[in-house]
Amino acid sequence: MKKKHIFLILCMVVILAVAGYAFNLFKSPNLNIPFNFSSSSQQTAVQKVKTLYEVTNPGLNVTVSQVEEVSGMYKVLFKATDNAGATSYREAYVTKDGELMSESMVLVNQSINQITRIHNFVDCLDNKNVKIFGINQTATILQFNILGGAYATKLYVSCDGNLAQQCVNMGVDTVPSVFYKNKAYPGVQSLDFLQNLTSCAL
Repeated sequence: MKKKHIFLILCMVVILAVAGYAFNLFKSPNLNIPFNFSSSSQQTAVQKVKTLYEVTNPGLNVTVSQVEEVSGMYKVLFKATDNAGATSYREAYVTKDGELMSESMVLVNQSINQITRIHNFVDCLDNKNVKIFGINQTATILQFNILGGAYATKLYVSCDGNLAQQCVNMGVDTVPSVFYKNKAYPGVQSLDFLQNLTSCAL
């Protein structure tokens, strides 16, 4: 009988030990461990932004989850917990003196490449005598935004005021309309549509 009791106790101990181990496996590894900064200047810079988040959001508990240096700035991942216990994360870029920060950065080379490609595409449309008939209204502006903004206005033909009849005479009765090879394509058109229509490539 004693052996049976000892065996049951040992089984319980083993079960508890396994359960405890499993619990630790699934527990967040950084739950209450403070972030270790690589230097006091890094800590000072990041602390300034942490304080900014806290004073602009009273009651928010902000902790630092991750810091890495990117292009001469600190890229910081903040963990924010509100009074109800809800957690969210915010990423910010901070200068090394902590005086400037931004939550969004422009990737310069990538942006230059994208803008150059869309300009080349618009140049191709222009060389193929593609026109965009429109008036000063939201849908026409949207069409130009799809084509990269102001640069695409080289394709614009106004149908405002006294020019409306000229557009109608050319078969344009809806604005905006893309006009190509003497045919109007009414409505705001996508980049894919314009590529397929003209064979201009992005």
